[in-house]
Amino acid sequence: MREEASAVKANGKKKVFLMLSGGIDSGVAVPLLLSQGYDVEGCYMKGWAPDWVDCADPPERQASFDIAKKFGIPWRFLNYSEIFFDRVFDPMLSGYFNGVTPNPDTACNSMIKFGLFADFAFAAGAEFIASGHYVRKTDDPLRLLVARDPKKDQSYFLYDVKSEVLRHSLFPIGGFIKKDETIAMARRFGLPDAVLNKRPTVDICFLLKKRAADGSTVGERITMRELLEQEGERRGVTFAEGPITDERGVVLGKHDGVMLYSVTIGQKIGYNAATKIGIQGSGDRYYVAAKNVRENTIVVGSSHPRSSEVIVRDLNWISGRPAFPFSGHARIRTPQEMQVCRAEEGANGTIRVFFTEKQHSVAPGQALVLYDGETVLGGGIITR
Repeated sequence: MREEASAVKANGKKKVFLMLSGGIDSGVAVPLLLSQGYDVEGCYMKGWAPDWVDCADPPERQASFDIAKKFGIPWRFLNYSEIFFDRVFDPMLSGYFNGVTPNPDTACNSMIKFGLFADFAFAAGAEFIASGHYVRKTDDPLRLLVARDPKKDQSYFLYDVKSEVLRHSLFPIGGFIKKDETIAMARRFGLPDAVLNKRPTVDICFLLKKRAADGSTVGERITMRELLEQEGERRGVTFAEGPITDERGVVLGKHDGVMLYSVTIGQKIGYNAATKIGIQGSGDRYYVAAKNVRENTIVVGSSHPRSSEVIVRDLNWISGRPAFPFSGHARIRTPQEMQVCRAEEGANGTIRVFFTEKQHSVAPGQALVLYDGETVLGGGIITR
């Protein structure tokens, strides 16, 4: 395996730098772009993982290289580990330790894939960048649209990408009707077996696995609790036991400190008889309603907390700021069906979004994305 640095070819074809992760989606994008007459170069980006875990880099990197070799395109290895830590991972951890629930996938897309990588690609002579995201795009006017397959739509994760980058972005598989169509095409194009058999990545956009004492990979996923416990100790965070109360302040149980940061709004609270952590005899009756990091307290309710109104900050608009008040749809997580809402301007550059139906488990730190039909208008971060 080697890194290749190729200049823009003087063959009249438009140069495209493709984010080639080693998965089926970006793998299928290679022959599709080639068939459309583009001069394609595959790029594999290495993220960051702490030294006590094993990142799924070697097999993914090899798969990316094998796909490029299969289709005879140049391939680059881009080590973004330090920048990834500074721009995505460290802010994510800071968010958790401040009591919110950040979304690193949106940050990874806007800052790394369609930020740092886009800057690199355009400086290297590419006219376009491309990815295997399930979204669609139109030009004149610029619009970011949901995917044809609503179950695979990834538009929620791209709300924060800047319009000038989207204008020069290609999404070859966003128009496919079903995920099965992508898989069938991957087989037809002869993608390597390691790619065809790869399980899809979920949750945060980097895959962390436990590392055994001898340095080998255990193969189990790192839980968010384990990640916060290890990184919290490295940062000097004090994990102290604290009360779990109901909304009247009545103490129902206790947390162990790590739980304060690792649980999110709407999460069920059980009981560990060995450690006596949680709410004894709670079963599935109690859900996190709020967290107070300053007072070291978790507040629970007997049902999922529901909200009809949220405040959203740090806004990004794909094709210009829409006119307010606005009536349309929104998502506060994915996967989630479109929710009917009304939005109006708030104080200090925020917007207030009112839902027709109350939304359960609204977590500060998550993204809210506004839609006008199939069009992504933009969105921001839920603050309350």
